[in-house]
Amino acid sequence: MTKSPTGKKDYVRIASYLFFDEYKKERGGDVPGVMYNKFMTLLYAELKPEKDIGLPHCWYRWGDIVVAHCIPYITWTHKSPKYTIVEWNSGVQDYDPKDRIVSLIKKNIAEFMIRHSGTDAHETAKDEVYEGAPFKFQKEYRKMRESLDSMVKVSVVDNRTEYIGSLLLNAMKDFPKKEFKQIIGEKDKFEAVFSAGLCGDASSEDLFDFAELFWFFFCYHLRTNKKGHENVPKETLNIWLEEIPWETKRFEHILQNYAERFSGAGSDDPLILSLLEERKDRMERIKVLESEIFGDIPPDPIGRA
Repeated sequence: MTKSPTGKKDYVRIASYLFFDEYKKERGGDVPGVMYNKFMTLLYAELKPEKDIGLPHCWYRWGDIVVAHCIPYITWTHKSPKYTIVEWNSGVQDYDPKDRIVSLIKKNIAEFMIRHSGTDAHETAKDEVYEGAPFKFQKEYRKMRESLDSMVKVSVVDNRTEYIGSLLLNAMKDFPKKEFKQIIGEKDKFEAVFSAGLCGDASSEDLFDFAELFWFFFCYHLRTNKKGHENVPKETLNIWLEEIPWETKRFEHILQNYAERFSGAGSDDPLILSLLEERKDRMERIKVLESEIFGDIPPDPIGRA
């Protein structure tokens, strides 16, 4: 039986192999990454009271996911930003069919395939995973994201301001301030700008994109929180932490742009006014820099524009 580098039975590898084998037999075609992710993280939670199989996973943009680079026998192919397929890239996996944990894995695969079938299998699997989200905020914010996503597909929406406003309020009421105190300022600014857009004439598509912007920013912090990951190598956590300052700067700049886009100069909210002032200073610095770079370029000698 294949063992992990520590010499223990590699149940993550065995579970992956058995899931791929059963999925192919049962449904054929490509194995969606979302189904593999959700099965493995649910299996890990189910087995943990009896056996910690050491699955490297973290909470991220679309729920609890396997840390891909820690699973070398799986190939991940990104077909689109929201759709990934996974493939088993190793040979036939040996395992002891009489092993109790292997038997539990097989039982979990069979039950998972029954619970999550049909056209909505991806969504029901996500729903089940989100039941175990470490923060209530994740569940409440997801309700708003999904509602806005649905509204993008509808030309006219009644009571949009009241409905989405209540979902935003519920989510932010449950924002885990203690665990994410380092981004409370960004959260408050986002909430102010989003509310301005919601009460103004911002489209549902723009509001959805803006909501996703904040969610992605939050998830950079979520996956590094002690409740947001397990069995992730320290080297990987360090890389994730190193990305945060750059992502914070990027978020701040886009936040400033949305403040200008959603409110212009008509807001009296101090948070929005500060964002507008920061954007003005940034744009002026860009102009100065452009002047320094391009200002002394001589005219084209043959008169081209």
